Amino acid sequence: MSTVHRYDIFCNRRCRFVGKQFTKHIIENTDSIVIVYSRDELKHFTMSKELKSDRIKYIIGDVRDYEALRRNIPEGCRILHAAALKHVHTGETQAIETVKTNVEGTQNVVAVANEKSCDMVLISTDKAVEPVNVYGASKMLAENIVLQAGQTVARYGNVFGSSGSILHIFKEQAAVGHEFTITHRDMTRFLITFQQAIDFVLECFDKPIGLYYPKLKACTIKELALAFDWEATFKYIGMQPGEKLSEVMCLDPMVDSAGAEKYTVEELRRLIDCE
Repeated sequence: MSTVHRYDIFCNRRCRFVGKQFTKHIIENTDSIVIVYSRDELKHFTMSKELKSDRIKYIIGDVRDYEALRRNIPEGCRILHAAALKHVHTGETQAIETVKTNVEGTQNVVAVANEKSCDMVLISTDKAVEPVNVYGASKMLAENIVLQAGQTVARYGNVFGSSGSILHIFKEQAAVGHEFTITHRDMTRFLITFQQAIDFVLECFDKPIGLYYPKLKACTIKELALAFDWEATFKYIGMQPGEKLSEVMCLDPMVDSAGAEKYTVEELRRLIDCE
């Protein structure tokens, strides 16, 4: 009797980072087949060299293309929808492209998911709550689309060490001196590790349909810099267009990064050492 494998689809344009971690976890801990669905050929190639398994299938495609999604998503699979233009600056300067991927792309994914009886979880962000930038507004719309279609949303904060995070900027600055660029001395952000994100999102597949967020610690950007260098000096450059001083995970009850439990500098240093 042949074994029937569950398929997991990762609609993810940034498969080298979050998508790669999810794929690695599923391959190492289940017998599932993983389809990595992305339009980035180079990242497919790079990821295939790092994760060698005949249970990973790489498909070139874009969530903006509804018909391609219909052809490539199997019946009854589980879909982790992580495809997004996710940088605030990109959204502010290229709003139409951000909407095409984050909003229209999500409409396509959820339509195919429901047509093919698939369970779906959308990865969202704290920036979707009371959004002040295009990226956050696009994710707010994406959340509403998914919830109204009867699927699930997993909302969390900044992934520690993910693509484009301030962690990489601070690493570069620490390598050349003691000065770190800071937008505002009181700016705070929620932080979640890759493993926390993986565990949380996979748990969401087993929960009733709805919107979920984990309880996360936060830190000030200044303390994150101090975790790199106790002797850090700071150059304050001002908040950038579309930035908030603190992020909000939920409005009712109010959960914001300014009032959340904070990481100590020692805890942040341990996280950095694990990167």
